[in-house]
Amino acid sequence: MMGIIFALVASLLWGVNGIFLRKGLENEDVVSATFTVILIVTIITFIFSLGDVQRTELVSNQLNQVRTDKILMLMLAGIISYFIARVITYFSVTTIGSSRAFSGTSTRIMFSAMFGVFLLHEVFSTLIFTGTILMIFGLYIFSTEKIEKTGIYISVLSGFFYGLASLLIKAGMLESIFLSVFIASISGLVMLSIFAASKNRLRLVKNRYLAISATSLAFGNISYYFALSLAPLIIAVPISNLYPLVTTVLSYFFIQKLESVGLRTFFGSFLAVFGSILIAVGRNV
Repeated sequence: MMGIIFALVASLLWGVNGIFLRKGLENEDVVSATFTVILIVTIITFIFSLGDVQRTELVSNQLNQVRTDKILMLMLAGIISYFIARVITYFSVTTIGSSRAFSGTSTRIMFSAMFGVFLLHEVFSTLIFTGTILMIFGLYIFSTEKIEKTGIYISVLSGFFYGLASLLIKAGMLESIFLSVFIASISGLVMLSIFAASKNRLRLVKNRYLAISATSLAFGNISYYFALSLAPLIIAVPISNLYPLVTTVLSYFFIQKLESVGLRTFFGSFLAVFGSILIAVGRNV
């Protein structure tokens, strides 16, 4: 039961993250805003990873017990998910809104399944096939709206990178979940900092909406990992992936002026989310 609750909390926090992110990105530089969010997330993750290490062993002892390739996988996953995919996602949020962008990023489930089928030789089931079709149809509905089509393509591209990162995280996960997440987040932050500095956009944005967005994102991630530790994947992953619907509903009630959310948006988001749930279930039955 607690695993289900943590999965629901993660989905809610990720959905709330989308609303405050949309508000925070208004009139702000995307790269600087992304740096601000990831910095806050990394700090929060660092605090939790310290507590985890103190309950087990010293960091040096833990790192000595794993192979270097696992550390490298986590670092690469962090660069992909916290730097490349996150910047791409935030650009799509500024063009098509958080409700549509987050529905596009939910394709991470689909791409993760595709990587599992082709690289890990997982079974391509009927549920995965059906879920993939539904996700594609849901995204097609978004493309028929009067929005910038590039934003849809960008959000799906970020889903591809998130899916790739999840494969690397699965392969490189250490005994300490929080330490694993911290290694990934700090790696992404370092590369993001280098990129931002090269563009003269390395600055901390003083924006309360971005601060709330980053905090909800960090605690959403933490809740998700707790859910994974307490509930089967077949339950935790589908429930946690309800966040695009949460974002769409909240967008309709709170930021209608920033992004137009209508019946078509709800339907497209529902199909994308339902498709991702079918894929998640299909991978774990």
